[in-house]
Amino acid sequence: MLKSHQSEILNPSKGSEHGFTLIELMVTLAVAAIMMTMAVPSFTSMTKNNRLTTQTNQLVTALNLARSEAINRRATIDVIALDASNSSNEWGKGWKVVINGGATLKIFQSLEGGSTLDSANSVSTIQYLASGRTSVTDTFTMCDDRVAETGRQISILTTGRVSTTTVACS
Repeated sequence: MLKSHQSEILNPSKGSEHGFTLIELMVTLAVAAIMMTMAVPSFTSMTKNNRLTTQTNQLVTALNLARSEAINRRATIDVIALDASNSSNEWGKGWKVVINGGATLKIFQSLEGGSTLDSANSVSTIQYLASGRTSVTDTFTMCDDRVAETGRQISILTTGRVSTTTVACS
C-alpha cells in the first residue's frame, strides 16, 4: 500500500487532471470585463481630478514663490502669462516667475489634458511688491473638458495671499 501512494505522488498525471475548462475561463473573462467597465470611468474621473489639482497647485506654487522672493529680495517679482492672446485661456499656455525687468526664476509649462486657466479680469501679469502684496486682485478659473463641480477657483488678494475653492465649470 505504501508503494501505491508513493507512485501517485511521483506521477501526478495518474488520477485527476489539473487546469481550467474552457467554460471556466470564459466565465472568468466575462466577470473581469464587467468589472473593468465599472472601474474605467471612475479611474478616468480620478485621473482628471488629480490633473486639475496638480495644475492648480502649480499656479499656487508660482504665486507663493513670487511672493516669498519679493519679500526676500526686497524687489518686485512678476508672474507673467506666456501667451495671453486667448481671452478665455490667458494662462493656459504656461507662465513664468521673473524678477521685474530681469532674470527668469522659474517657467511653468502649458496645461495638459484640455485644461484652461482663465483670469476673471483678463490679467496677464501679477506683480508682487517687496512687501509681499500684489498690485491687483484677481480670480482664476481652472477647468477641463467636464462640466459641473470639477473646476478650481484660485483667488489672489491684495495682501498676496492665495486661496483655492471648487467651482462648477460650464
